[in-house]
Amino acid sequence: MVLQANQPIRWKGRIGIMAIGHTFKQVEEFLFDYLMYPAMIAALGTVIGGIIMSSLSASLCYLYINFYDWSKQDWLGLELLKEVRDGEDRKGRTARFVQKIARKSDWIAFFVLSCYTDPFVTTVYLRHGVEEYNGLSKRDWKVFWASVVVANVWWTIAMTLVVMMIRFLIKWLHT
Repeated sequence: MVLQANQPIRWKGRIGIMAIGHTFKQVEEFLFDYLMYPAMIAALGTVIGGIIMSSLSASLCYLYINFYDWSKQDWLGLELLKEVRDGEDRKGRTARFVQKIARKSDWIAFFVLSCYTDPFVTTVYLRHGVEEYNGLSKRDWKVFWASVVVANVWWTIAMTLVVMMIRFLIKWLHT
């Protein structure tokens, strides 16, 4: 969907939806990634805690995909990014640079998004079509499950290291 300059109300609505979407997603990610994940690793250990949190992550991301498709709203700006990536060649040096990076490699995008965001964002960004909101194809399911593995292995290792450091510091401070 290309927005014309003469559609200011549409832009305001789109920006509002994205602001609400990003706010909600940031709060959820903080609670899930920085509170629940390390707490489960600390309480149950790396393997059991990691498996439980990976399962919860997969379930939550799948619910997000279903809600995203049901609402047919681009509440994170992913469709806008896909439009830049897949659309006609842009004018201007910065626009061409951004488009060139976005088109560079799905593999790079997969690993960066899987490690930096979550399987929901990774899957929606990498699925084909802009503003189609049509569920998951066979390819999309592969992307989703691969992202669940990559994202959660990465995050389990990171949170295990954080828990180990905190335990070490606590022990060191008490001696």
